[in-house]
Formats: sequence, C-alpha cells, structure tokens
Amino acid sequence: MTSVSKSLHWRIASRLLIAWLVLSAIAGSAAYYLEQGQLDDFVSGLVGEEASRISVHIAPKSFETHLDQYLPAIEKTLAESRFVGIRLYGAQQKILLERWNTSDAKVAEDIAAHHHRFLGIPGKLARNYWIDEKLYIQSVRPLSEGRQIYGYLEGIYQVDAHVTAALIRHIEDVVIAVVVMVTLTSLVLYPVILSLNRQTIRLADDLLQTDLDLLQTLGSAIAKRDSDTDAHNYRVTLYAVKLAESLNLKRAEIQSLILGAFLHDVGKIGIPDHILLKPGELTPEETRVMRTHVELGADIVSHSNWLHRSREVVLGHHERFDGKGFPRGARGSDIPLIARLFAVVDVFDALTSRRPYKEPIPFDESLRILRSESGSHFDPDILAAFEKIALEYYESFYLADEKSLQTMLKNVMAKYFLMDIPD
Repeated sequence: MTSVSKSLHWRIASRLLIAWLVLSAIAGSAAYYLEQGQLDDFVSGLVGEEASRISVHIAPKSFETHLDQYLPAIEKTLAESRFVGIRLYGAQQKILLERWNTSDAKVAEDIAAHHHRFLGIPGKLARNYWIDEKLYIQSVRPLSEGRQIYGYLEGIYQVDAHVTAALIRHIEDVVIAVVVMVTLTSLVLYPVILSLNRQTIRLADDLLQTDLDLLQTLGSAIAKRDSDTDAHNYRVTLYAVKLAESLNLKRAEIQSLILGAFLHDVGKIGIPDHILLKPGELTPEETRVMRTHVELGADIVSHSNWLHRSREVVLGHHERFDGKGFPRGARGSDIPLIARLFAVVDVFDALTSRRPYKEPIPFDESLRILRSESGSHFDPDILAAFEKIALEYYESFYLADEKSLQTMLKNVMAKYFLMDIPD
C-alpha cells in the first residue's frame, strides 16, 4: 500500500473514529440527563409532599414568626428518609430555618455552601452535585396559598448508593450499545466510503491527466516554435525536480516548478519569426523585443488558475542573482526560490546540449562556466547543491533518448500530481 493510499485510509478511519466518539459522548450524556431527570422528578415529588405536610397547618401571615412549630415535622422527615437537610426560606428568599441530618461534618459544610438561586423562577427547581463520590439532589418547592407565595422549602436528598450504581450502569449500557451500533455502522460504511473515494480519485486523476497531457503538448509546441526538440523540456524539468528534492522543497513548490519548467518560454509564441528564428546576432531593438517573451509568458499563464502556479518560473527565470537580469531586475532572495533554482538547470542543459548553432559543451567545462557566474548570475547555495548531484543525473539524462526521457518524466508527473487508487 502506497503512502497516498495509507493517507486516504487513515483519513476515512479517523473521521469515522471522531464520529464514533462524538455519538458515544452524546448518547452517554443523553442517558445521564434522562436518568437524572427521573431522579430529579422523584426527589421533587418528595419535597412537594413534605411541603404539603408542613403547609397544612400554616397560616401564611404567621409563617415567619412561628418557625418552631415546623421543627417536629422536619426532624421526623430527616429521621425517616434520605433527606440530609431541609431549609425554609421566607418570601424574600432568605433562609429562615435549616436542619441537617448527617454525621459527616464535611458533607454538611459542603452542602450548606450550596444555596439555590431560584429567585422567583416558577415551577420546580432541582440540581445535583457530587460530594465524596455520593450524589446529592437539591430541590425547591414554593409554599403558597392560592397565588400568594409566602415561603419556600428546600430539601437536600442523598441518592441511595444502589440507585447511583444503577444509574451509572444504565449509562454504561447505553454507551456500550451506541458504541456497538456505531462500530457496526462504521464497518458497513467504510467500504462504501472507500469505494466512493476511489471513484472520486479516478475522476480527479483523469481530469488532471488531461491537463498534464495538454501541458506537455503546449510545451512541445513551444519547443517546435523555437526550432528545438522536446528533449530540452524533458531534461530541464527532470534536472529541476531532482535539484528541488535535494533541497527538500515542499510538494506544492515542486508542482509549481514542474509547470514552470514546461512553460518557461511560452511567451516566445508572441515573438515574430524573423527575430525568434534569426540565425545571427540580434540587434539591440531585436534583443528588446526578444526579452518581452518573459512578460508575454507571464500574461499567458495568468489567465489559468492551474497554470498560474508556473508564473514565478516564467517571470523569474531570466533574473540574475546580482540584479542585472530582466524583466524586473530583481536580485537575491527577491527572486522566487523556484525561479533561482530553474535558472541553474536551464543554463546547464543549454550548455551541455547540442543546438543548431553550437556543439554540446563537456560536463566539466559547463560546471566551470556555472561556477564563474556564482553570486552574479546564480544563487551560490543552489549552485553548490546542484554540483553535488549534477554528474549522477547528467549521466542518466544526457545519454537518454527522447522516449526514455518521456517515460522518466511521466513517472515524475505521476508522483507529484496524481493520486494512487487505494487498495
């Protein structure tokens, strides 16, 4: 399985895993709140019963002045139930009386610190919290006569350990059930999603392959226009990629470099034949016109979202490191890295290749010429990196025929542009 294929498998599996975790968390939370809601209702009912029992003999006007008469009923409830505390509030929501039934002073202190913020909110109010791994529920009910609220009763209920354990078991059962369902669903969906991705990748690769074919066709047309062969485009692209790899350039940068290598002279389409094909030396005016091929090329590729990525090489491959190049006179790091890189391999292949007007210059002599331009024409660091790999790839590319070069180039294009279909 290739790295791209592994990456696709990993992306699908990781997203299914995220969905698995999210659904499990949602299911667990839902189960918890449903069970907790039932407990809240239960405790609220108990508090309501206590409120009814207390209020039977209460006169609303004397509620706050005769609190002691309610103590027997409150203490009886604390003794006979799992309530650990009861509070009575006045109509202004201030604590008037509270009693606690717990031997654990720390628990009583922690519970006493939790005051209900019911502040006039209608209906029952309940909330829960954990203290020392025990679940407590606070619930408040109003004491009223008709529509007149003259006080509130709050009960703090300790949930039985068996009930708490059952609650936790139920939540665990729900989560396990969801995990099993999501796992089974994922196992069913995984091959379906993978198949859909395979189809998408095939379609994308087919479209991209068409673009690459058009790119090579356009590069070939440019070469023919300049009385050159495709071999120069193939070699210079291969040199550029190998140099970029030795410099650890990113995949996206190498893609742009490949596009630029194919189209670096695309602007020559707009140069008149009597200048482009002139066998002798160009006049100053003809040289000026010839140099416009750089800007013409940059304009041509700017009209395509895909080919626009080649613009740095197209516009920058005639710049010089010392700032004496054209068309902008950019210097040093102001020249894009891939343009500085391409300038080295373009000149090297021009020196070592046979052209209608010259014989190929030997390898050693070509490198000597490049070194003489280090720091002036070429970036010294890039040239030094190229010298380390030049001989190896010169021997591979220089003697290769056009068909072999084309095969090597297709492999490079597939590596950087096409995705592998996962197994």
